[in-house]
Amino acid sequence: MLAGTAFLIWCAVTVTGGGFLDLSNIVRYVLTGMAVISGVIALILAKIGWKK
Repeated sequence: MLAGTAFLIWCAVTVTGGGFLDLSNIVRYVLTGMAVISGVIALILAKIGWKK
């Protein structure tokens, strides 16, 4: 889960755009949101794992 979050952050940082339809800003926001959500899920799962 942590590797997936790091990969999403890396993709969001390195996304570049250009041309007629530049959707890089939208892609950056989506990837950042996915990274935040997966990070929160990872923290919740880690907290549950520490209790057991």
